Amino acid sequence: MATLYVRDLSEEVLTELKIRAARNKQSLQAYARALLEQEAATPSLEDVLARIGERATARLSTGDVLDDIRDGRRHE
Repeated sequence: MATLYVRDLSEEVLTELKIRAARNKQSLQAYARALLEQEAATPSLEDVLARIGERATARLSTGDVLDDIRDGRRHE
């Protein structure tokens, strides 16, 4: 396991994190770790947009759209 140190955290932020951790019946370390793990598991907006672009490109490149229209086929 790696160790992460956070410097220059304001007292206000630290106090709020401690309060939230206590509300969740967690230590500050466990609470912060859970937040970081959740953030790392969430795809970035850039990743989501890239996947959407890949799907749209793949859907269009799987067949000639004009041929599909001429043949009366619909894409759902």
